[in-house]
Amino acid sequence: MLNHVQTRLVPLLVSRSLYWRKFRFYRTLRQTLAIIFPFILLGNFVQALSLSVFTPNGFFAQIYHLDRVIPAYNEINRVLNLVVAATFNVLAVATVYFAAKFMARTYLKDDNLAGLTGVTSFLMFNVNFTQSTSQDFFRIQNFGYRGMFFAFWLGVLIGWLFKFSKSPDQTGPSQFMSISELTEHSLRNMWLIFAIILASLAISFGINFVSPEGIIGLSYIGFRLPVGGLSSHVSIRLALVTMLNTIMWWAGIEGPLNALNQFGSSPTATANLNYALEHHDLYHVPNPITINTVYYPFANFGGVGMLLALIIATLLIAKTKSARKIAGLSLFPSLVNIPNPMLVGYPVIMNPILLLPFAIIPLVTQAIAWTFIRLHLMPPVVYTVPSTTPGPLIAFLGTNGNWVAFFVSALCLVVAVLIYLPFVWLSQTVNLEAIKEERA
Repeated sequence: MLNHVQTRLVPLLVSRSLYWRKFRFYRTLRQTLAIIFPFILLGNFVQALSLSVFTPNGFFAQIYHLDRVIPAYNEINRVLNLVVAATFNVLAVATVYFAAKFMARTYLKDDNLAGLTGVTSFLMFNVNFTQSTSQDFFRIQNFGYRGMFFAFWLGVLIGWLFKFSKSPDQTGPSQFMSISELTEHSLRNMWLIFAIILASLAISFGINFVSPEGIIGLSYIGFRLPVGGLSSHVSIRLALVTMLNTIMWWAGIEGPLNALNQFGSSPTATANLNYALEHHDLYHVPNPITINTVYYPFANFGGVGMLLALIIATLLIAKTKSARKIAGLSLFPSLVNIPNPMLVGYPVIMNPILLLPFAIIPLVTQAIAWTFIRLHLMPPVVYTVPSTTPGPLIAFLGTNGNWVAFFVSALCLVVAVLIYLPFVWLSQTVNLEAIKEERA
């Protein structure tokens, strides 16, 4: 029976996945993510080092008192933060450029001109009309990972619009044109470029009356969920918020449950901590089931979607050298709950094969933790730990060293790895088949 299902289902899933890869937008997405991945990796690696080692409340900094050991501790942290800012603040800009470039290339149009138009349009959408000084003329906060989703689809749209450009189809690189030919070639698209920029500025100005944070801020209004106040009588709501969060991250949108959120900042977490300190009892805290007691300690190893488990599964069975290398390079950021390298490099973003495990694994691990807490086999996580604490240690440290919590964390990680394994195998199979098709 199993062999029959495998022989029928696997070829079907492989063929569907290969069909998905033939869409222009998906090819554009894969190419864009591949180009920006080194900057994501560098920025997140330095960010992981900064937050966990060179920040006084970082996990490794607190354990080893590194601020007293490492000379020029604060100066090193400032340099690291500059590197993070320099890499992250160009991600959305680079995304819109390459998305427009690669999309226009699929129509054999001027890809460089499309990319530059995409960047200009993105800047128009991020003009800060409520500026108080010349230093905040643009909404710089949207230039990083937060703006990548909008930047990608804007680039795809502009690349598609260049399908209707008056310039002749590009059959060779533009560097082989003479200066006069190149100038004439660019001028043929002047009215299209002008129309795109003017439309972008007009739309941005109109949206400013609705959302002072611009179009990207407007897109996040619907996702500002009161997740911090979830308590035991709304476990279903907790599951729905968790699933919405993972789907958003899968789609390339920064979800409301950020991997680096500080624990203990909600009223329910404060009430739990006060009860534990007053009664010396963790098992009967007033809010045993919340984001801080179930999601962060048991469903966020490596960041959203339990990506640490995906890294382990990839290192165990991946056949392609590139997948194993990406997983290995993403291991350190993932240990301190930074998911972006795997999201972009693997990629998980808009990967149809990984959507199912990415969405259900946090629900499964939360259900395991929920069961142990409800049966009073394990106390809820009460004590605050640094946000860069390695995922499997959060529950152990947050319960003041409860070994059942450590066992449940290990169980959740093993279950997550087991769920990811067949999907990693299927993803590898699709990648190998895609390589064969491309070579053919």
